[in-house]
Amino acid sequence: MKLKPLVAAAALALSSVSSFAVGSLDPISPSASFSNTVTGSFSDTWTFNLGTASIVAASITNVAITFGSSTFGEIANFSALLNGVPLLLGGSSQSSNGVTVATQILAGSTTLPAGFYQLKVSGTAVGATASYGGNIVATPVPEPETYAMLLAGLGVVGFLARRRQNV
Repeated sequence: MKLKPLVAAAALALSSVSSFAVGSLDPISPSASFSNTVTGSFSDTWTFNLGTASIVAASITNVAITFGSSTFGEIANFSALLNGVPLLLGGSSQSSNGVTVATQILAGSTTLPAGFYQLKVSGTAVGATASYGGNIVATPVPEPETYAMLLAGLGVVGFLARRRQNV
């Protein structure tokens, strides 16, 4: 049996590329949650639709647990792009009685017009499997007409207050 084809087949089996739909984000349903369990190297694409221009924020979390020299659930090279904008990586680690719990958090936001967009999550599961979960939230951006109505309303209130003062 030749070793090269076997190694190539194993490498293809361990890498994964996935595509998922988060759905539409609008004022009625402004947020969505997502998660995935991964093995080996992975690159997941989550798609979503914005009904109106919005500030879109995303956060993704991975938790790894270490007992002595064994680590479970860790994702190496954990990264994500929200419509091409990299999310920032942060995290923390807590240890007690030989057990360490490490958390990686990817977070960021950007302003996007109405349309279809992608959130790409990638990394490499250390060990057998790992998982991540996240949330994406869209907050509509006020339109210029909204500001015009606000200013007009303030003008009317000011006019009435001044008129009342003069009477």
